[in-house]
Amino acid sequence: MITNYYAMTDESISNELGKRVERLRLEHSKQLTQSALAKEAGISRSTYQKIIEGKGTIVNLISLLRVLDGLDNVDSLLPEKPLSPVQLLKLKGNVRKRVRPSSVYKLPRKDEEDLDW
Repeated sequence: MITNYYAMTDESISNELGKRVERLRLEHSKQLTQSALAKEAGISRSTYQKIIEGKGTIVNLISLLRVLDGLDNVDSLLPEKPLSPVQLLKLKGNVRKRVRPSSVYKLPRKDEEDLDW
């Protein structure tokens, strides 16, 4: 089934992720209870409940995926975008770390602000 995530609210997507974590737990070979899974992941059962309700943190989600052998799914969630050969040549080893504002929109220099000629 293909889901149109753009038609869903952020809360709906978060709830869907929580349901999928619970489904992963139920289908896992270890047959872990919610309490046992939470303990093994280093979180409380109430924190686990929040995650499956779509209200957890990414760090706790990763902890659960680690216990459930689901870290392979992270690449599906946010795959790393490869650079094109042209981009690689332009960068020549320099990986982009920040974006600077374009020169079209320049802020006035401090010494030019108060000139009222």
